Amino acid sequence: MKKLVLSILVILGFMTVVNAQTTSIKDYVGKYVFAAGSPVAEVTLTAEDTALVINSAMGSTPLEKKGVDTFYLAQYDALVVFKRAADKSVEALSIAVQGMELVGKKEAASSIAGTKEEEFQMEVLTGKLEN
Repeated sequence: MKKLVLSILVILGFMTVVNAQTTSIKDYVGKYVFAAGSPVAEVTLTAEDTALVINSAMGSTPLEKKGVDTFYLAQYDALVVFKRAADKSVEALSIAVQGMELVGKKEAASSIAGTKEEEFQMEVLTGKLEN
């Protein structure tokens, strides 16, 4: 009986550790902007199926997960590390490639689409929208 209880506790402990280490791929999704003069102005990360894909003016390629907040960009032999704020939200990414470190800051989720939608709805309600 003691072995059974001990086995269950070990399994529950292992599951807790594994769950604590898993991060949603959605945490990384967004637009990252690099400093002026950087070889890359900006990148956008998207979630496609279960893969994280990096998109830039140079093309799109999936990232390979290597660890917590660490990915590998095989196309450029680059290491991508996400940096988190005190509240554990992703605030930046660092790309180590060809002896350089490129740091991009994550832009806040844009509310422009919501604003445009609100403006459209207001125009419809007030009759200002012309046919």
